[in-house]
Amino acid sequence: MRRYGPWLAATLVIVSNLAAWRVAALNRSGEPEAVLVLTERELQLPARQTENTALSLRLVFDRWRERGDTVVREAGWFGRAKLESIGFDCRRPVTAENADDYRTRPPRRTFAALEYGEGASLDSRLSVVDVDNDAAALRRRHPDRRRVAVVEATAAVRYVSNPGQPPFLMGRVTSVLPAEINVPREWRGALEGLQSDAQTGTWPPPQREPRFRATVAWGKRLEPWITNVELLTPQPAR
Repeated sequence: MRRYGPWLAATLVIVSNLAAWRVAALNRSGEPEAVLVLTERELQLPARQTENTALSLRLVFDRWRERGDTVVREAGWFGRAKLESIGFDCRRPVTAENADDYRTRPPRRTFAALEYGEGASLDSRLSVVDVDNDAAALRRRHPDRRRVAVVEATAAVRYVSNPGQPPFLMGRVTSVLPAEINVPREWRGALEGLQSDAQTGTWPPPQREPRFRATVAWGKRLEPWITNVELLTPQPAR
């Protein structure tokens, strides 16, 4: 029986690879669900790793509501009603007695609309503008496929209490899935030349003019892949 072990292991690897290829092919068949041109502001390049033969870019979206130095005064669009619409139970009064209950609620899987906007900041220009448990409904509300990507995400409840203000609930998208996008081999060499030896934090993004832009497509299964990478000419210092 032992002599069949290596053959069985090799067969399982082949079957797994074929299944992964089939899923990827299905995801990329037909017209993409969304196509966005992003830059280094939104696609974080990891530090150089000598033993790693693959390269992935981390998708960075605007998390301004999670920064410790920002005082949130209102829930905005992601308030109590929106939280309830994606399955959170918000029936308890929003009071200090129930603060721990709301703060310990586990996150939920949902879908998020990531919109690419303009701006002068060097931070990510991708921001979450809507959530829904129905990806098709989310797309109907945000039909611009060159500006908005519908992605899988996780959302959480945030209990907010400010001095002199009644407490309130707001939602936040804590992650998008997948969080990283693999770089195809044909563009890996160009980006590897931009990698540094020092690991940067995931937030905030590097405060520099972007050095590359990439076209990212999302398929039927809402999984992204890179279709093009272009290096950018450095801008002169001002």
